[in-house]
Amino acid sequence: MTTPQPQPDPPAQGVHSYDDFTRLREVVVGRADHYTEHDADSSWRLFYYENVAPHLPEGQRRLSVPQQIVDELIEDVTGFADALAACGVSVLRPSAPGKNVQVSSPWWSSGATPPLNVRDNAVILGTTIVETAPHIRGRVFENDHLKPHFNRYFEQGANWLSMPRPALAAGSLDTAYFDHEGIDVTAAMSGEDALPIDGLGLEMVFDGAQCVRLGRDVLVNVANHNHLLAYRWLQRNFPDLRLHRLPGIADNHIDSIVSVLRPGLMLLRSPHYLQFLPKAMRGWDAIYPPPSSVPEPDYDAFGFVIPTASRYIDINVLSVDETTVVVNSLYPELISLLEQRGFTVVPVRHRHRRLFGGGHHCFTLDTVRDGSFEDYLTA
Repeated sequence: MTTPQPQPDPPAQGVHSYDDFTRLREVVVGRADHYTEHDADSSWRLFYYENVAPHLPEGQRRLSVPQQIVDELIEDVTGFADALAACGVSVLRPSAPGKNVQVSSPWWSSGATPPLNVRDNAVILGTTIVETAPHIRGRVFENDHLKPHFNRYFEQGANWLSMPRPALAAGSLDTAYFDHEGIDVTAAMSGEDALPIDGLGLEMVFDGAQCVRLGRDVLVNVANHNHLLAYRWLQRNFPDLRLHRLPGIADNHIDSIVSVLRPGLMLLRSPHYLQFLPKAMRGWDAIYPPPSSVPEPDYDAFGFVIPTASRYIDINVLSVDETTVVVNSLYPELISLLEQRGFTVVPVRHRHRRLFGGGHHCFTLDTVRDGSFEDYLTA
């Protein structure tokens, strides 16, 4: 495999990121320090339900992660950041999270999640930073670790908006996606770990990883009423964007289902998902990821650990440009397939890919790319 050559840095600027595939200039890569525990409150259990439900002990709120696994994750994320820097990308990191941090509101208390999956709580729409509305209570203040960078971008001319912060009180999260799929999530929602707010009802919750950006077009996964409220917010605040409402192709994130590698070519989990994409994309060339021969690590020696990410997490790739893609080095079949299609692959190890809810795309917030307000979907 060939080594990508660093490109000269453009002049300092505010955020400028309209897509996920043109030349990447500046990116935030998350941090996993002190990620030694999951706080499995009801918001966490519902968010990760399809992955954690078969494994979650009844009534257990705190799920520990062995320090050795965390140390190896930190090593792999550091290797990822170094690989991007070697490609000529300016790499930013969040501030260091504290250990055993608790966050609370008048309605609930939860353990804070370190700022690892920075794709979730923000999305860059052109020259605007949008802070989204977290599903998980322990992530409500996570973006504070990115505020030094957001402040700098604002001073350089970026716009900066935030969706309304959700209260995440009891009864505010919608189970409609699971109800439609015939999945009973009653057990996940049981337990008095939050108080209600009279008259609140369902409120806006949404993650940046529910979006696929394509210049003037943005695909938006809407799986329930929480997401619908966010979709309406995006419509009202970004009237120049052409938003495409996807009809709940997943319970939340879609970056392990579809990744646009360049206009006209996408990485797609299976042909089943074509029907949910905009009509203009259904005729695009699609690369379907092959089965992986590399098994997940054997965690028996560590006792109980729980997978939070999809078993398809290794298709959660990050494009450096339209011909260069970062892929988990433990997925040789996808590396080979992409190389056969003419891509330069940057292999980066991610050993514990199912334990922390994200892959290389999830770990990043691409704040500066070369692309602009292009129309990629007009026939």
